[in-house]
Amino acid sequence: MTCRIGIMGFGRIGRNIFRILHQDRDLQVAAIVDTAAPEALEYLLRFDTVHGRFSNVALEDGVFYSDGRSIPLLSHARPEDVDWKALDVDYVVEATGRYRTRAQLEGHLAGGVARVILASPPESLEDVDRLLIAGVNDAELTADDRIISLGSCTLGAVGPVLKLLHENFGVGQAYMNSIHAYTNRMRLADVPSEDFRASRAAAENIIPSTTYTPNVIGRVIPELEGRLQGLALNVPVPDGSCVDLTVFLEKPTSAPAINAVMRSAAAGSWSRVLEYSEDPIVSSDVVGNPHSAIYDGLATIVLGDTMAKLLIWYDNGWGYAERIVDTISHVHAVDEGRS
Repeated sequence: MTCRIGIMGFGRIGRNIFRILHQDRDLQVAAIVDTAAPEALEYLLRFDTVHGRFSNVALEDGVFYSDGRSIPLLSHARPEDVDWKALDVDYVVEATGRYRTRAQLEGHLAGGVARVILASPPESLEDVDRLLIAGVNDAELTADDRIISLGSCTLGAVGPVLKLLHENFGVGQAYMNSIHAYTNRMRLADVPSEDFRASRAAAENIIPSTTYTPNVIGRVIPELEGRLQGLALNVPVPDGSCVDLTVFLEKPTSAPAINAVMRSAAAGSWSRVLEYSEDPIVSSDVVGNPHSAIYDGLATIVLGDTMAKLLIWYDNGWGYAERIVDTISHVHAVDEGRS
């Protein structure tokens, strides 16, 4: 049975989801909600600085036409303003980045949808029914989980690697540095902000910031509660990020052994989430990569036999959008009794 999806917020993630789904017959975008002008939304979908042109769309009288389907564009400011039931929408992807509390997200449920997929970290863990990392805790999803978040793209990248390390060698403590492409929340020029570092020009500086992942890793991998710390550095690239991960392991190992774990996982049941690479890749080489994590086998270092330093690449926009689509497929299967 076809699943009809509503997207609220047609920014980078919303447009990536649209591109991924535009020819899918089982998962169909049924409506888009955004306060921007329809002409501006069509333009940014057709011409993308990072991912290139997308020609399979036309706009007429506030309606997108793509692959023979009509998709209405609606202008509403708040979740509770949208009548999703009238639009025959099953699930909503909340991609504005503004509505991250339970009270706000329940506005979508009141509009008639079965589930809300939050395409950003929630305000707090209590604001969602389930925090998912693809490949790590998907099996925990239940029919009662109506508000779901995938956390951040960085959580999705580092989570699978930490889980594999802990299962094979035991993770005592770990430190991560997320080297992250700048985002549209940052400044193009030096402009005042409450966060002084965030007020600096993102395309001209390396800007230290906090990272969401250490605070929530224990929610999805309980054994790692309190064992991960880290920070983020926003750097002057438009896309393509990586995690520089240092891990103190409980069992002696070697770089070839760690690589063998990651390579075999990527070739097996983790193949949709994890890619293993021994090519000399750089950040632009992972743009458009559909995996949550691209493990860099050339970068693995083991000092002594229990301290490991690893490099994990990811497209911070596209890979995250792919996991949202996977999550929609998964919850649809659960709701139809197929999983």
